[in-house]
Amino acid sequence: MSDLIAKEYKCFEDIKKVRTNSSEFWCARDLAVVLGYTKWENFHKVIKRAMIACKNSG
Repeated sequence: MSDLIAKEYKCFEDIKKVRTNSSEFWCARDLAVVLGYTKWENFHKVIKRAMIACKNSG
């Protein structure tokens, strides 16, 4: 694993949440920061477009 990939992996692991049943999830607001979005509104638009794309693809 390259250093860049290892660093990115650690960022995602650092913000990962784990439920009592051991399932993992990430909070959108935490992801926005890791992915470089400085404004929540910009990331929220991306999430909404992704939801529409998922719905359209079945």
